[in-house]
Amino acid sequence: MSYRLVFALIALMLLAACGAQQQVAPAGGSITPVFAFTEAVVGPNRIALGLIRNGSPINDPGAKIHLRFFDLDDTSSPVKFESDATYYGQGLPAAIYIAYPTFDRAGNWGIEVQTTLSGQAEPSVARLRLEVKQRSEAPNIGDRAIAVRTLTIRDVPDPSHLSSGRVEDVSLYQISLDEALRNGRPTALLFATPAYCRTAVCGPSLQVIQGLQQRYGDRMNFIHVEVFRYPFRESFEAQTAVFQKLAREGRAPGPEERNVGLSDPMIAWGLPSEPWLFLIDGSGTIVARYEGGITAEELAPAIEKLLAGEPPQG
Repeated sequence: MSYRLVFALIALMLLAACGAQQQVAPAGGSITPVFAFTEAVVGPNRIALGLIRNGSPINDPGAKIHLRFFDLDDTSSPVKFESDATYYGQGLPAAIYIAYPTFDRAGNWGIEVQTTLSGQAEPSVARLRLEVKQRSEAPNIGDRAIAVRTLTIRDVPDPSHLSSGRVEDVSLYQISLDEALRNGRPTALLFATPAYCRTAVCGPSLQVIQGLQQRYGDRMNFIHVEVFRYPFRESFEAQTAVFQKLAREGRAPGPEERNVGLSDPMIAWGLPSEPWLFLIDGSGTIVARYEGGITAEELAPAIEKLLAGEPPQG
């Protein structure tokens, strides 16, 4: 549920438990891995993990993380597949460790996380439980991108109306998404709110996209969409009031409550959190998606593959 996730993200900057996770006490150390994403689905996924120790996020570029995946509904196979998770914490307030598993069926899955921090001789082992859904609530890989009008500098001459952050470079506001999906070029589409980000990674992610636009902007579209409707502070406060009311009443939001304060493109895409980045090919199909913090180290190789006509994620 997105409103539950929001409160978890406030507490741990996206490195917090969501409804899909059940934490089991780790053995051999006090390192706790936590999910930094809202959902897993049948097909390819980007699994982001954070590491917590003594209540604080760990940012260790030298950490070695090995994952073993179990289909808990199929006891005939003890381990379905294994994968290493790669460090991507450059410029982010807390590190994330990324793996790209493909789940072949919906249901209950287990993940054994073996973590060896720099200087450790033996790994810390923890087990997480993950619900894999048949279909994603957010637009997913293989889906057609939702053609919606997004604000450009032509529509809003005052750049302060385009983003809750300070806009010194308007290169991400040159073309509307619906136009971009018709020009035959790939598109990088970022939903983020720099000034009111509940996960603390929107600003760094926006800086990453701005840098990538300078490198690849002559070959593809780059678009930033603000999460909230202008005036941004009022919209953020209106959403916060709704979440506080839901927390007091102990219930999930209704359709109208879910969309309070959000921009039209955010509503159209139905995103449960922020930030989100989507890579879209020249035909308008989503070929990769990234929830939460992103780095140039992860994105630049993916964009190179996208421009070469190869699958960018995984």
